[in-house]
Amino acid sequence: MTPPDAAPDTADPSQDQVELLSFTVAGQDYAVDIMLVREIRNWTTPTPLPKTPAYVRGVINLRGTVLPILDLACRLELESQKGHDRAVFIVLNEGGRLFGITVDAVSDILTIPRAALQEPPAMGGEVVENCVAGLIIEEDRMIRVLAVEKLAPRADAPSEDMGGAAA
Repeated sequence: MTPPDAAPDTADPSQDQVELLSFTVAGQDYAVDIMLVREIRNWTTPTPLPKTPAYVRGVINLRGTVLPILDLACRLELESQKGHDRAVFIVLNEGGRLFGITVDAVSDILTIPRAALQEPPAMGGEVVENCVAGLIIEEDRMIRVLAVEKLAPRADAPSEDMGGAAA
């Protein structure tokens, strides 16, 4: 019989790995944790809303739910493609908040060791520090892993991005 404080013989290898959905935005490679992805949808023109940040393209009707759509290229201060034939929405569920991000094309599902995820260097860029959680190198590609929780503004947080004055 094994004592209660003894380490198990084998560690669960899935705990040491993370699955990511990779995609391209403005010719660059990005990824998000696949556990946050609810679905991938074909392009639909969002309905714009007034007084929203420039990166909020608008909203769509997703089976009766009003879903905000973020232009990821604009959010990351890259050149936006503004909806084309291959563009899709990735619908994300972050802490119960649903929103979509526009991407140029979905690439692959990657399973990587957690140890391969590197912190981005401090470069003083607010967008990078706020939105990029890590970097991975996969087959000579540098893939930026996004901090999904920092992509969309929170309704309960005052911000000049939301068109209102900070309290």
